Amino acid sequence: MRFRLCFTLMGAVALLCACGQIQHGPGSPVVPQSFQRMEPAPAPNGDPLRDGNARTPVFKLGDGGPNAHVVYDARVGADEELYYSTNPNLAASPVPVSGEIGKFDFTSHAQRYQTVSYNPGFIEETADGSVWVGEFNNAGGNPAFDRYSGIGGKDTQIPVPVGPFMGLNGLNGGIALGADGRLWFGVGNYGNGGNDVGEIDEHTDVVSLYSLPTPSGGVAPSTAWIVLGPDKHLWATDMANNDVFRITSAGPQRGSSTYTQLPQGPFQPPNYPLAQGIGSVRRVVYAGLLDAGVTTGMGAFDQSFATASPSFSALSLPAIGVEPLLFLAGAGGKLYFVEYKYGGLGIYDPVSGTMAILPTATPAGGAGAGLDRNGNPWISCVTARGAACIEEVALTSTWAVYPGLSLTLYTTDANGNPLPPGLMGVGETGNSGPFSVKSSNTSVCTAKIIRGFDHNVQVNPVTEGKCVLTITDAHAHSVNVNVTVVKGSGNPRSAPYHGFRLH
Repeated sequence: MRFRLCFTLMGAVALLCACGQIQHGPGSPVVPQSFQRMEPAPAPNGDPLRDGNARTPVFKLGDGGPNAHVVYDARVGADEELYYSTNPNLAASPVPVSGEIGKFDFTSHAQRYQTVSYNPGFIEETADGSVWVGEFNNAGGNPAFDRYSGIGGKDTQIPVPVGPFMGLNGLNGGIALGADGRLWFGVGNYGNGGNDVGEIDEHTDVVSLYSLPTPSGGVAPSTAWIVLGPDKHLWATDMANNDVFRITSAGPQRGSSTYTQLPQGPFQPPNYPLAQGIGSVRRVVYAGLLDAGVTTGMGAFDQSFATASPSFSALSLPAIGVEPLLFLAGAGGKLYFVEYKYGGLGIYDPVSGTMAILPTATPAGGAGAGLDRNGNPWISCVTARGAACIEEVALTSTWAVYPGLSLTLYTTDANGNPLPPGLMGVGETGNSGPFSVKSSNTSVCTAKIIRGFDHNVQVNPVTEGKCVLTITDAHAHSVNVNVTVVKGSGNPRSAPYHGFRLH
C-alpha cells in the first residue's frame, strides 16, 4: 500500500521520504525556502492563547486531549456554526483509531463535541441537522460514512462499497453538497483503488459511486478536495495527476466528468503534490498546490473560468512563494485561503491582482476554514502545546500588523542558514497602501515592502540586538513594531509541531 503523508508546517524532514520529490513544471517556479516564520515574543506565562501581542483570538477545539491534537476538517454548516473533526497524533505507530467531532459557535464560543471510535475525516452539517462524517481510518479498514442526528445524537453508519483497504480506509478525497442537494465525496485512496466519487441519498442513505476516468498517460485519479462551483458542477482536484475534474452532480448526466490538466504539468508516482485545495469566487474556480518540500517551499495558484471547457492558468507569484490550500469567497469578491508556508491567512483580490499573507501568532495547522456571519475568516491551527484550535482573523478598516507588534527572529535557521529573513503582514478590509517601512537601527535589522505583496514586509536580521520598524501607510498613519534578533539557531517555522494530514 502507498499512502500520502500531507503535513502542515512540519519540521520533521524524515517524513518527506514518504512523499518523494516534487517535479516542477511551467507556472511553478523553484526558489530556496529561506524565510523563517515570524512569531510574537512569548507571553510571560508562555501560553499563546493569552498572548497580548497576538492579532488573532485563538480557541482550543474539543477537550484538548490526545484525540484533539490536529484539525482534520472544519467548515461552516447550514446552521452557520463551525463543524470540525480532530485527530490524535497520527505519527504514532500503530495509528490511533479515535478522534473527536464537534461544533463551535462563532458568537458565544461555546462548543459541543464527542469522541468517536475512528479517525474522522471530512465533515458537513446539512439543513436537516444531520452531521455527515467520513471515516478516513478505522480499525476494520472498511470505508464508511457516519450520519449523526446532531453532535452527540444518534449515529447511523453508512457502508461505502469500495475496498476494503489495507491500513487507511480511504474516505479522504473531499466532501461537498452537489447541485442535487445530496452529499458528494471522493474516495481519494491513491494507489489503492480509490478512483471514485460518490453521493449519498439523504432520504434513503443509499450510496452511488461513479468512476473518474484515468487521464491519458496518467494514473488512477485520487481526489483531494471538492467544491460546488458557480456553474453548479462539482470541481475536484486530483493529486495523482495534478489536474481538476468537473463533475455533473444533478440531472440525467449525474456522475459524468471531464478533467483539465493544471499548468504545473502532470506528476507521476512517487512524485505528486503534498496537498491540493479548490474554491471559487463568482465565475472563477481556483486550484491551489501545496508543495511543502524543504528544498523549495513553493506552491502554485491557478485560476480558470467555471465553464464546460476550462483552461487553467497560473498566477504569477512573487519569489518568496506561497503555499495555498483551502479557499473561501470573502467580502468584495476577495479570496481567502489558508497559507501554509508562513502559517496564516492569505488574501487575494482578483480585481486588483494583489495578494497579502498574514502570518498568524498561532500558525495555521490541520485543514479547516470558515467565514462567520460578519464575514470574518477563521482558520484551523495547532497550539504550541499540541492542541487543535481555531483562530479568528478579524479584519477591519483599521489596518493591523500580523502576527504582532513585538517579534523575535533568529540569526540562523534550523538548517544552519545564516540570517534568514522574516515576514510581517498588514491586514485590513480596504487598501491603505502604498506602505513604507523604516528601521531605527539598520545595524540590527533592515526591512522592505515585498514586490508583489504590497501588504507584506520582509525583515532582514543583521546581527543580534533590538530594533524598531516603523510602518507607514499612504495617509501618514504609522505603527511601530519591536523586533528582537536572537543570536543562535531557532527556526520558528519548524516549531512547534503543527500536525499532519493523511490523504
